Amino acid sequence: MKGRASRRGLLAFFLGALLAPRAAAHRSRAVLSTIDWNAAASALDISHRLHGHDAEVALMRSGAMPAGEDLTQIRAQARLGLYLQERFRLTGPTGVISTEILAAEIDGAEIVVYQSARLTVAPDPLTIDNQILRETFEDQTNLVNVRLGDGVRTLMFAGSDGPKSVRRKT
Repeated sequence: MKGRASRRGLLAFFLGALLAPRAAAHRSRAVLSTIDWNAAASALDISHRLHGHDAEVALMRSGAMPAGEDLTQIRAQARLGLYLQERFRLTGPTGVISTEILAAEIDGAEIVVYQSARLTVAPDPLTIDNQILRETFEDQTNLVNVRLGDGVRTLMFAGSDGPKSVRRKT
């Protein structure tokens, strides 16, 4: 009798597990960008961390990357760097800040792209327009951590957000 009850309990457990609604795990679509003032090099050091698959989808949809290419290829990484330069724009008190693509590296399922902007002083204010992946994914959210002096300021870009500015903290 005891064995039959435990078998029924075990059977009920497994049936419940099979029939239970599945949790729909969905990773959020987000890009994390950082901007650090490097006083020793008189430059803004910029990095962008993106999910590799999202970046590939955006490049293919924009026509920047042909089907069959992926981000493990140097040519595709260069295309991604150019894509980022078009969709991540910086402006300082004297106008548009030009950035240079330094490198890209794959980190698991993510890709990190590094840029630099040579300047004589840290821009104050710094205006950022972050449109990365936002034309491709409606639910895209982009975070930008900015360190121009002491402290870090975080900006979030989503939906129809336009440019946002930060001031140097001292």
